Amino acid sequence: MAEKDPLAGLRAVVAQREQLEALEAQHVDAALEQGHSWSQIADALGITKQAAHKRHAHRARQPEADPAETPGRRLLVTGQARRVVEHAREEARDMGRPEVEPEHLLLGLLRDDHGTALRALEAAGARLEEVRPAMEARGGETASPAEGAAAPGGRVRVSRAAREALEQSLREAVQLGDSHLGVEHLLLALLREASGGPSTLLQAVGVSPEDVTRRVHGLVGQPG
Repeated sequence: MAEKDPLAGLRAVVAQREQLEALEAQHVDAALEQGHSWSQIADALGITKQAAHKRHAHRARQPEADPAETPGRRLLVTGQARRVVEHAREEARDMGRPEVEPEHLLLGLLRDDHGTALRALEAAGARLEEVRPAMEARGGETASPAEGAAAPGGRVRVSRAAREALEQSLREAVQLGDSHLGVEHLLLALLREASGGPSTLLQAVGVSPEDVTRRVHGLVGQPG
């Protein structure tokens, strides 16, 4: 009986390897889209974060983000992060506010259904049903349509303070060595200033912003 051609066997191995690499790439893209960090992806692959980033980051598409979300920079913005911004717009509109403020972005993160930011917030004791009333109580009187509030169903604009928080989230992503902007970066940006609105809002419901930040870094790693 003739032995199997070893060259044919090698070609079969190469074909299988290519299929596995394509499948791995699909799962990496899906993980990034869902807001998972490179550290989490690397852990699932059983390799270092640097190796995972080197293997896949060059392939990731980096479309230009909505200027209202990530001004002046190109970066892969996860669908999860975009949904959080839309949740924030809804919160501002429902409160009759003319603009999305950083506190509304925090509420948007608390409305998320999964992900690093929500895990860190809930582990520290933050709950949407407590933070939202605290936000409403701090806001004073509801803005009237004459003052510029969006009409029902309209698109609320993003305030300068919220834009600055979104810009800071880009810096947080760079510091962590990530090629995407996810909910974890947005949360870190919102809590960067101890005296900022999101930090004081959490403190109002008995949650330590520093604790939340530590929990985020515990999940995604420290800046490199």
